[in-house]
Amino acid sequence: MRWGAFLFTAAIVTLIILYEWPKMKQNPKKDKVAFLTLLLTGLALSMFNLPQMSGPTEWIVVLFRPFGEFMEK
Repeated sequence: MRWGAFLFTAAIVTLIILYEWPKMKQNPKKDKVAFLTLLLTGLALSMFNLPQMSGPTEWIVVLFRPFGEFMEK
């Protein structure tokens, strides 16, 4: 995990929340929850080294390979 990138992302997320939250006071609770969920999901994903991880297509291939072999028989 690269701590510098994570801390920089955490600082940016904090600045976004501080800047946008006063504007969101009149918005419904659903919008506020969605806003925070998206920001915190991005923050959580910044903890992983995503360019070095295999993608979802690789996961699907690994998951369904046994089914493909079964269907060929």
